[in-house]
Amino acid sequence: MRRRRSRRARGAHGLLLVVTVALAVPGTASGHAAFSDAVPEPGSRLEASPSRVVLAFTEALNRRLTRATLIDARSGEAVAASARFEGGDRLVLRPRGALPSAPYRVVWHTVSRLDGHALEGSFGFGVRTAAPGGEAQLEQSPLARDGWLRVALRGLLYVLTIFFGGGLLVGALLSPATPAGWLRGGAVGQGRDAARRAWRRTCLAGWIAAAAAVAVALVETSDAAGSIGPGAIDAYVLSTASGLARLATVACLAAAALVAARWRRVAAALLVGALLSIAIGGHANSASPRGLAVTSDWLHLVAATVWIGGIAQIVLAWLPRIRSLDSADRRSVMRNVLAPFGRIALPAFAVVVAAGVVNAVIELGRLRELWSSGYGLALATKVALVGVVALASYVHALRLRPRLVSARSDGHPTAERRHWRLLGLEPGLGVGVVGVAALLAVFPVPPRQLFERAEAGDESPTGPASLRAPRRGELAVAWHAGPWIAAAWMSRAADGLAGTVRLFSPNLVAPHAAIAVRGAVTTVCGKGCARFRRVQGAELRLAVATRHRRYDAVLPARWDHGGEREASRLAKAATRVMRRLRTVRVAEHLSGGVGLAVTSRYRLQAPDRYASVVRSVQINRDVVIGERSWFKSGDGQWRYETLGDRFDARSFFPWVGHLRGARLLGRFRRRVDVALADPGGADASRPPFWFVLTIDRATMRVVRMRMTAPGHFMTQRYFAFDAPGTIRPPR
Repeated sequence: MRRRRSRRARGAHGLLLVVTVALAVPGTASGHAAFSDAVPEPGSRLEASPSRVVLAFTEALNRRLTRATLIDARSGEAVAASARFEGGDRLVLRPRGALPSAPYRVVWHTVSRLDGHALEGSFGFGVRTAAPGGEAQLEQSPLARDGWLRVALRGLLYVLTIFFGGGLLVGALLSPATPAGWLRGGAVGQGRDAARRAWRRTCLAGWIAAAAAVAVALVETSDAAGSIGPGAIDAYVLSTASGLARLATVACLAAAALVAARWRRVAAALLVGALLSIAIGGHANSASPRGLAVTSDWLHLVAATVWIGGIAQIVLAWLPRIRSLDSADRRSVMRNVLAPFGRIALPAFAVVVAAGVVNAVIELGRLRELWSSGYGLALATKVALVGVVALASYVHALRLRPRLVSARSDGHPTAERRHWRLLGLEPGLGVGVVGVAALLAVFPVPPRQLFERAEAGDESPTGPASLRAPRRGELAVAWHAGPWIAAAWMSRAADGLAGTVRLFSPNLVAPHAAIAVRGAVTTVCGKGCARFRRVQGAELRLAVATRHRRYDAVLPARWDHGGEREASRLAKAATRVMRRLRTVRVAEHLSGGVGLAVTSRYRLQAPDRYASVVRSVQINRDVVIGERSWFKSGDGQWRYETLGDRFDARSFFPWVGHLRGARLLGRFRRRVDVALADPGGADASRPPFWFVLTIDRATMRVVRMRMTAPGHFMTQRYFAFDAPGTIRPPR
């Protein structure tokens, strides 16, 4: 029987070792499918009803747990719309009819595949009216959507697991042969009864902890999936890494409680496995580097279980009995219970501190988040409570107890009362620590993940201060550096060109990135901003770097300093010519800066017809005639719908309505390049645009256009001007 028992214990330990080694392999994770961009642009005003609303996210979506709703902001009622997914990271809403003039808000909900946390947000746009708030909003409160219940259940789970684990792990280290034998206190008469009662409480705590783990899994399933039915459990618990981790927590705790009476070492190993599954199901599994984060969080939990759980076991076993003991028996408890526990409590406390520091660095990212974010303030509260527990332990264990144990009689009653009082305070403080830990576990996104997602554009907009039209004699141009707009405002100086480069995300957020301008003297002027001087040559070559990526961008830097009027005249004349065309064909390349680009071919026919073929993950075809639209996707079936507004072929060209900041970039024998820069609306509700038009000098037709806008980097080539042909409805 003993050989079989040791074999099972070794098997459990081996399994945990394998999982630990697997987790230690470095990896990265962006953590949450967070909102990145949308069409229409958040905060934009549209003059016509959009045929569809596209939401783009930072990573692949869990299709069963992702949803979005289009809401009329005036009435608060949902607008009928169908939803479908495009690729892995896009959700498309198609209104069932034309949207009337009104402000609209899109409310979305996603669930992390890695840590199981639900993430919600919204953005607005307006149809022939102002948008209901231009920014994209992200729900960051841990108490949202009945968060208090999730915090309370998590706190209960942590308290019971730590108490249960304290009895198992400390017992495995100090008295492997006898249940709770380390609590007997030597020759103390009540020691056997105290140990027996403590073991009963430990086993009961294990069963209640398993039940609390079930409650946590069900409540978090309801928060993520919107219900607790079989389909929701399958989508959340059985189909995601975070859900399986929660299931493993339940299984390990229940198994540990079941075998604790006969195989205590196996139960201790299963308890350690439960703590590992808790770490895998938390923020650590969506952090970067993931292996270090999960391992550190796991060690933090194990060490805290030994330290705080052991203290709680001692206090509940002996503090109610202390007054009934004589002086010799009290000293015996100090020598035979507290002193042996202190030899493992001190290393456990050291691991708690070291692992906690690693966790804080991974979760916070920046020191100032400790006092400037809700997550950081909660973490600071936890650190303060741990410090108070450590101070109390230091005073009663290292200052008072040695003197009391060495005394031959009850010669220090005041010191002894202080000793037991300080020991009795520690479990209550430990419950406070665990409660704050539960609050931290329920936060949707820790600060560092918010900080890293700012690079993808998920913060509030920077506002219009950084966006402006070029001044007289100044050139404003832009292109993309990866997913970001790299915009430059430059002017001529005595030693070359000088100016400013700014980075903007799709939501006009300045990301944290280092900007270098080749061949120039560069200085930092803020987040996502650099000033440069002494630039020579016809191009501005940029290198943009973050902790994990590097992107390059090339901007034109040669223009006619006295040609503003001519540039404006050419742009307006070419626009008039293009709007008078009977037919034209367009080859388009559209990119978000990273990932798969979309290529399209269009045929335009005045006044109100076009046909398109769009190639991305699949091939889509569109035919629009007036207010009628036909759409065919990968299934090969044409679908008909009414747009609600008549298509105007004259408005197809993207630069129409943005003829501002015109500059002559270059004159050539057959063509001329004109740059346009429109900084957008003064209230940040209208996005900025930058264009470069290549105009044929003989015909005044635009033969090529390059557009830079938030999240949209597009080139179009125009050909087959006024060629014969008619666009007809599909069969």
